[in-house]
Amino acid sequence: MTAEPSWTPAPRGGLIPLQPMGFGTVLGRSFAALRGNPRVLLGFAVVVQMVSSIIGVVVIGAVAFAAMSRLDTVEEMSEDFDLIAAGATLVTVLATIAVALVLGVLGVIVQAVVVGEVAYASLGERATLGTLWRRVRPVLWRLIGYYLLITAAVAVVVAALVAIVAALAALETWMAVVFGIVAFLGALVLYAWLATKLFIVPSAIILEQIGVGRGIRRSWQLTRGRFWPTFGIIVLIATIMNVASSVVGLPFSFLGTAVSSVFVPTGAPEASAAIAFALTIAASQIVTLVVASVTVVVQATSSALVYIDARMRQEGLDLRMQAYVERRDSGQAPLSDPYAYDPAAIAPPRIPQSWAPSTYGQQIPPYGQPPAYGQQIPPAGEPGEKAPGSGASSS
Repeated sequence: MTAEPSWTPAPRGGLIPLQPMGFGTVLGRSFAALRGNPRVLLGFAVVVQMVSSIIGVVVIGAVAFAAMSRLDTVEEMSEDFDLIAAGATLVTVLATIAVALVLGVLGVIVQAVVVGEVAYASLGERATLGTLWRRVRPVLWRLIGYYLLITAAVAVVVAALVAIVAALAALETWMAVVFGIVAFLGALVLYAWLATKLFIVPSAIILEQIGVGRGIRRSWQLTRGRFWPTFGIIVLIATIMNVASSVVGLPFSFLGTAVSSVFVPTGAPEASAAIAFALTIAASQIVTLVVASVTVVVQATSSALVYIDARMRQEGLDLRMQAYVERRDSGQAPLSDPYAYDPAAIAPPRIPQSWAPSTYGQQIPPYGQPPAYGQQIPPAGEPGEKAPGSGASSS
């Protein structure tokens, strides 16, 4: 037997390069991930989002119809009419809030599955839905708790601001208007800052198997010095998906008008308007649901990639991922989780960017200056040393 290591195949290419990524790489791979495992990302995440949204709309519509239909049983100008109308409105609002919370919880589950898929895809692996579920199930309640915590915090802040505006409006209208504008702008800035600093909390909770409080601290730490790239990713993805929704939904408004003229060639205004309205609303809502579902997947993917990139820069996660891939492809077992958090992990010093990349992706310092045109290239050897056989002999 030989002492030389046996041949192993080249590592499988993953979703991302195993090195710190640039802004464009994170943005591009957030959308490219949809093609990596379509059965999970498209077949599960998008379908769950769409089905849950459709069920939510149906439930809210049914509750609103059942509550408002009671108004037909009383006279419009009676005292009971106002009471029933107020009660029906309250029931509809409560049903809407409850459905929104349920849809938010389902969105959290989808986000967890997507983050787990990105973690596997970054290592060149394609996980099944069962494998992903086993990974995210232990921390699922923590993710739901974090979602409810954020929702409650936003609700408290909004309620407090509305109460202050109402109190000021009772005194002076201009005071309420000025405070409302200032409060809105301040809340917008605060929301953008906190949303950026807490952007990778779910990814930290899922991949490190930690609690909510520690996940918040980890996100705060990892986004330190990376605020603007993270903020740019959030804004660009939201802008791209909003523009896509508008561009894709615009043709359906024209399609509704064209189809209505086919169904009602005589031009009866009431029937034509009803058909056009129904087709336009239905098509627009379907397109909106599809784009919204894809947006959830892309945002979750970008969150996982920003998290991985931050750990590469601060903790040298890329080296651990490379070691994991090499051991896996060489058949070694068991393998430790490369995403497990090590408090002592510190990224090694990175080679300066001024060094030129070599053929094999390593960084090497530039050697001298390139020779001018027509200048004789010196033979290989150490700088200042004459090549063997050059004809010079020492006396």
